[in-house]
Amino acid sequence: MEEQIILMVLNFGLIMTRLIGFFLVVPFYGSVQIPPRVKVGLLLFLTLLVFPVVSQGGPSSLPPPLEFSVLLLNEVLAGFLMGFVVFITFSTVQLAGQFIDLRMGFALVNVLDPQSGEQIPLAGQLKTIIATLLFLSLQGHHLLLRGIFQSFEVLELGQAFPILISGDYIIRIVGNLFYISFMMALPVIAILFISDIVFGFLARTIPQINMFSVGIPTKILLGIMVLFLSLPTFGNYFREVFQGMFGQLNNLIQGIGG
Repeated sequence: MEEQIILMVLNFGLIMTRLIGFFLVVPFYGSVQIPPRVKVGLLLFLTLLVFPVVSQGGPSSLPPPLEFSVLLLNEVLAGFLMGFVVFITFSTVQLAGQFIDLRMGFALVNVLDPQSGEQIPLAGQLKTIIATLLFLSLQGHHLLLRGIFQSFEVLELGQAFPILISGDYIIRIVGNLFYISFMMALPVIAILFISDIVFGFLARTIPQINMFSVGIPTKILLGIMVLFLSLPTFGNYFREVFQGMFGQLNNLIQGIGG
């Protein structure tokens, strides 16, 4: 009887460990704005929710201490990599903002991101807010929970984690990071590039004009105008990006399950 209780506690810890690894890197659930007590309460609630079903696939006997440590590391790694897929998707939005701010002259102007507690570009903060609101409107936070629960069906507790297979998916996702970010920032970058060409011709034909004092404010104004004019298109684009993210997360879960 005592051995069964200890085994239940160990399985409970393995389940929570995977959830901790997932929530550590997921932008929404891992926000610094959420009090630690709320995070711990949510982890306990979710663990209790899936424990009756998931614990049946866990170790059937008490593992040695060293083996149990390896199992804990395995669960943390599984949850971390699944959360990393979501983190990379939101990072593309911030990287797109860096591209825009670099062209507009706002490269040194950063604001505090309330979710991560880090300094991010102005345009990146605006796009992050829009992306987060759209993500919540699409019930993305519920789909994330469904994804982590599905991982327990595919990758049971104590099952060896295939690092090479999952690493292949992660490399593909990171490889698409710059492409997606550049496509998000392309409208503003294209207009500002054309403005640079125009100012270059003006500087050659009318050297009396101080292009430094005229060009920078003009580029900022053009960048802000194009950025706000392109806001209606962000909804559809972000929707496609999030759909791709959930598809990649599902492929990763299926892949790590063999």
